[in-house]
Amino acid sequence: MTWALQDAKNKFSSVANTAWNGEPQVVTRHGKPIVVVISYNLYRSKIQPKRKKNIVEAFMNCPIDVDIAPLIAPRSRGSGRTTPVNFAEEA
Repeated sequence: MTWALQDAKNKFSSVANTAWNGEPQVVTRHGKPIVVVISYNLYRSKIQPKRKKNIVEAFMNCPIDVDIAPLIAPRSRGSGRTTPVNFAEEA
């Protein structure tokens, strides 16, 4: 729906409620659109930053056929290193 600025000021509750129900509201000044009122949820969905892909997802979506299996280190079954490292001896 389109509202003249003065009408939108006078009936802001109606403008906000209609926008909240999913129908963006256009506000005009001298017949020209100046702003759009939208629901907060719609606003958040439009400005929400996209989650960045991790390296595996990036390779999986790569348009070039790449075998990523050799690039992924195998996971150990233990709780950490199997061989203790003594950094004092290495120095």
